[in-house]
Parts: sequence; structure tokens; C-alpha cells
Amino acid sequence: MTYGIKKCGMEYVRMMFGMKISDANCLARCFTSAPNLTTVVLSSNLIDDDLLRMLMTGLIKNDSITHLDMSHNKITNHGVRLLSKLLGAQSVLTSLNLSDNQIHAEGGRYLGRGLRTNDTLIDLNLRLNRLTDDGGRMLLEGLRQNNTLMRLNLSSNSLGSETTGALMSVFQEPDTPLCTVDMSCNNMNSIDVISLHSSLENNRALTSIDLRMNPEVGTDADEALDSIHDIVHANELDVRN
Repeated sequence: MTYGIKKCGMEYVRMMFGMKISDANCLARCFTSAPNLTTVVLSSNLIDDDLLRMLMTGLIKNDSITHLDMSHNKITNHGVRLLSKLLGAQSVLTSLNLSDNQIHAEGGRYLGRGLRTNDTLIDLNLRLNRLTDDGGRMLLEGLRQNNTLMRLNLSSNSLGSETTGALMSVFQEPDTPLCTVDMSCNNMNSIDVISLHSSLENNRALTSIDLRMNPEVGTDADEALDSIHDIVHANELDVRN
């Protein structure tokens, strides 16, 4: 199910854009009585925490939705605290997209707490938020005890050394399933990349990692970057074979 504006053309009315309170209440009722609904896409609807709170009254009662896309909205830490309830013991969610919202460090803590006990989520996208280094660290600290998440996108979140240290701990976990990570467009430096390389020497799960557009990474990290690429490529070939 997708909700949004379709074919509005050039003569659109600005008030058409964004989800209204009545829409949120209607959708929430639908979620409670849709046992076969598996995918919900609510991107680009100006959804804030108040609208999300209404939607959650239905989402929390649904046990069939596995893919939830809330990207390009106005969800903050309070909204993430609500959404983290979908990662609880009764969770069936396998994919959660929260890219391009207004999630800060506290939101990372709520998600990290939810991931500690979650055993269903496979794909988490937090690109273009405001986690900062502290929020990234708290999120990844929760991920150390998670045995299901395979794809993680943390691009463009102002992440640095603290997040890198937490990510290294995840990579060093013997049973980590994490195979795809996007850390592009952050504040990592050369020391972070070199340290990250050392944590991947015995990792056999990672098959893709994006470290591009970290402006503080200099030429002194070129060797480490090349070695990371070789490790990841070797892991990918092992998976294919």
C-alpha cells in the first residue's frame, strides 16, 4: 500500500500535500483490519510525531506488515521512540526505512535499544538524518547483540570516531550477519579507516561497504581502503561460491 499525491500536475493546490489527521486515523483503522498487508510506503507525506502517534495505534496491532517506508518526512526522536515498539518481541518487521527525517542522537539510542532484542529486522535505512557521532555509537552498541540485521545505511549523519569504534566491535562479533554497510558522506578520518581495516581481518560476512565522501580521509588511508576493498571482494566471492 502506498499513500501520496498522484499526477497532481502544474495546477496543484499546496494544501493537497501532506497527510491530514483524518487520513492518519483512517489508515490506522485499516492497519488493524488488514491481515494480508505486507508493505506500507508513506514517504514524502510531511508526517510528524503527532501524525505518527495516530498511525501507531493501528501499526502496533498489525502482525503482517514486514516492510515499512517512512522516508522523507518530519519524524523526530519522539517518533522514533514510538516506532521502536515495532521492534519488540512480537515484531514481524524485516525492512524499516527512516531516511531523510529529523532523527538526532536520542533517536539512535531508542533504535539501538530496540535492536538488542529484535530478531526479524534485516534492512535498516537511516540515511540523511542527524544522528551525530554519539547517536551512531548508541545505535551500533545495540547492534552488537543483534543476529539478524544484514543491511545498514548510515550515510550523511555526521558520524565519526565514536561510531567507527562501535562499528568495529560489531564487525568483530563472530556471528554478525551484517553484510552491507553505507558510511559515506560522514566525518570519518584516516585513523578511523585504518582502525576499521584492522577489525575486518577475520570478518567473513561483509560483502559491501561504502566509505566514499568522507572529506577528512586522506591519502595516508589509501592502503587501508584498498585492503578493505580486497577483503570485501573476497567475502563476496565466497558467498557466490
